[in-house]
Amino acid sequence: MVPKQTFTGRWQGNRLTQGQRTWLRRILEWLLLFLGLLAAIWLATRSDEAPQLILIILVSVIGLQLSLPLGRSLYSPILPIIAPASLLVLGLPLTLLALGGSFLLAEISRPLWQPLWSNTSLATTPGRARAGRVLCHLLAVTAASYVYRWRGGSAPLTTGPETNLLAAGLLPLLLLVLTYATLFFLASLALARLRRESFPQFFQEGGFFFLTAAYFTQPFALLGAAVFATLGLPGFVVFCVGIGAFAVLTWISWQRNFALHQQLAQFARLNDIGLSLRETLDLPTVLVRTYEQVNALLPAGYFYIALQQEDGSWQRPLLVENGQIIPGRATNAPYQLDDFTHWVASRRRVLNIDSENIHFATQHQLQPPSPRPAAWLGVPMTSSQQVTGVIVLQRFDNEEPFSLWSREVLLAIAGQASAAVQNARLYNEVVRLYNRTDEALAERVQQLQALLDSTHEGVLMLDTTGRVVLVNPVAALLLGQPRTTLQQQRLDPAGSASALGYRPEQLHLLLEQLAQPTPLPPQKHVFETRLPAEPGSPELVRRFLERSEAPVLAGSQQVLGWLMVFNDVTEVQERAEWRTNATRMIVHDLRNPITTLISTIDLMADGLDTQTDLDLLRLTERARRGCADMLDMVDSLMDMTRMEAGQLVLDAEAMRLPRLLARVLEHLEPLSLQKQIAVTVSSPPDLPAVWADEEILRRILVNLLDNALKFTPAGGAITIELAQEPPAPAESEPGIRCIISDTGPGIPAIHKEQIFDRFVRVNVGGAQVRGTGLGLTFCKLAIEAHNGQIWVEDTPGRGSRFVFTLPGIPIF
Repeated sequence: MVPKQTFTGRWQGNRLTQGQRTWLRRILEWLLLFLGLLAAIWLATRSDEAPQLILIILVSVIGLQLSLPLGRSLYSPILPIIAPASLLVLGLPLTLLALGGSFLLAEISRPLWQPLWSNTSLATTPGRARAGRVLCHLLAVTAASYVYRWRGGSAPLTTGPETNLLAAGLLPLLLLVLTYATLFFLASLALARLRRESFPQFFQEGGFFFLTAAYFTQPFALLGAAVFATLGLPGFVVFCVGIGAFAVLTWISWQRNFALHQQLAQFARLNDIGLSLRETLDLPTVLVRTYEQVNALLPAGYFYIALQQEDGSWQRPLLVENGQIIPGRATNAPYQLDDFTHWVASRRRVLNIDSENIHFATQHQLQPPSPRPAAWLGVPMTSSQQVTGVIVLQRFDNEEPFSLWSREVLLAIAGQASAAVQNARLYNEVVRLYNRTDEALAERVQQLQALLDSTHEGVLMLDTTGRVVLVNPVAALLLGQPRTTLQQQRLDPAGSASALGYRPEQLHLLLEQLAQPTPLPPQKHVFETRLPAEPGSPELVRRFLERSEAPVLAGSQQVLGWLMVFNDVTEVQERAEWRTNATRMIVHDLRNPITTLISTIDLMADGLDTQTDLDLLRLTERARRGCADMLDMVDSLMDMTRMEAGQLVLDAEAMRLPRLLARVLEHLEPLSLQKQIAVTVSSPPDLPAVWADEEILRRILVNLLDNALKFTPAGGAITIELAQEPPAPAESEPGIRCIISDTGPGIPAIHKEQIFDRFVRVNVGGAQVRGTGLGLTFCKLAIEAHNGQIWVEDTPGRGSRFVFTLPGIPIF
């Protein structure tokens, strides 16, 4: 058996927290009250309409609780269907009772649904707005009832062959739904005016949606009444279940879209953080801006940054308590790290401690800081595999613990802050050197050059005449010349512009402006280039570089030169492209509920007689057209959501790979039998468990094996070998190495890295195979998200070998 492992901060065992017990008690109390009210309704009515009444109340409560925010108002996608249908099924008195009772039940049960609305505008919607929305439906259905009866319509409807649905013809029904839709829209407009919204503001915030949705939903209301009249209560139950499911699916789709937009906003915020930090090279300003950006996303009562000096000592140059910077306690004097901060700095890992996992600190003999916080989060700031500092957030009583997203956000900010701190330190060093004598300057330049040579970023500094003063190997590689040749040489705009991400005229203008006394503002720019895959390698790979540049100023604000720092942001750009593709797939799922409704209506229409059920056929056709219109709206939503976003969140657990592999092979067995390809698996009996997301890992195996089956000719063979992988030092138990070999045409060496790029397909010999070119890209991203690796080993003409590794169970 595999021991159950948990991440820090997860629930331990089967114990329930106080908050969980309170939530379960609320559920039981609400269910008892709800059942009691339903029983009271049943006893009060004691009529044939009681089942329909209770059913409509249940669906109405769901519709009210799963309403969607629209501007400063609310909109339920199914209440405009329920209200007219209820009028025809129950009559006006019971319809008013059903809608009013549903509103009261929804308000009573509102605390139960509160977790669904966290971080959305639904959690703060005032009660008068909810009551006003129900009042719109009550007024509209009352007026529609009088118009319907005036034109000879009868309600409630009778069921069976002798139904009175069309006793007075189709006109009363049409007038009913048109009156209801019109008055519902006008009532919504009146509510907006009571909120002092102007007409343009009302239509900008969803007025057109109210108008179209009010009319397009009415065919479904008539469909519900027709189902009840022809099929009776069983058919009406199916109809109510269907629209209830539609409300749930619509809510889930909206919630996914809302979460997606939240992530987009947060990613945009992170991008703004990078911009803000790169605008200055002053270290105190960098630290203060880091706090401001962190506090905007992750507010905490206590915040500080500890920085490690060159001699290994620590300083705490920034300390914030309750939003106030404390200058007296945040100094450049030596600072003694507490146990938590020392653990983060020494292990180079994130530490998140709260009341749920305080045992972790006891297990590692870590003494909490004083005063003891309710939640503590610290992340390392690293540069060139070295810890340069630690960012710490603390929350005390009555504050929420830090979530997994908080850790990810703070890690991203720490990475950008670390680069900004290093740039500021480098800038300060450069300025200090320019203020010294020539002899001291030459000595310090040599020391600084050694520091620049060890950094992964390209650094290039020009004086006011355009001569190269400082250049490290990375920048020299960009310019394609030896560093010794570039030193003290004037930069050539025509030959160097493209390599540095400029156009020739831009670089020429920059060199002219450097001679002016007025300093230029800091700038940044991301550009694409091609660099050798390895030093000295002739193979070029695509890279994205970010050029951050700023003037070098003396103490008197005299311009001394221009500093450029080139940072490799290829991984960030590629992840952004992957998030865009993932977003499009997620948003595409919004089409499913509507296409399901269209299929259901088609099935109902197929069951009607074209000779005797002409009116019902017309109603179903109208309903189908309404669905088509709603589908068009969803397509528009898809167009709007095609933007850069997304994040792979793993639900990792201990699992056995051979069992999952057997299920995948069973799924792909028809394809292997069709091509007569022999598939063999080699796995030792003592193979350890891996720490992975089972669903993600299943998709990885399906992609790799499907590729092998597609490219292996008929009668070929595929071999799958599983072996134990040595563990990372003191981080996890032994992992697994999986090798998938085939007898296909193989992959040329020039394409070994390209095949993992999106939309890349390598068809050796011109073979035409199905696929989108995204499968291997997904595999690479997913395996790297598991802290594993994937590569291809092949000999063209003798098949391919795809190899990937997965880590074992982490050691906490």
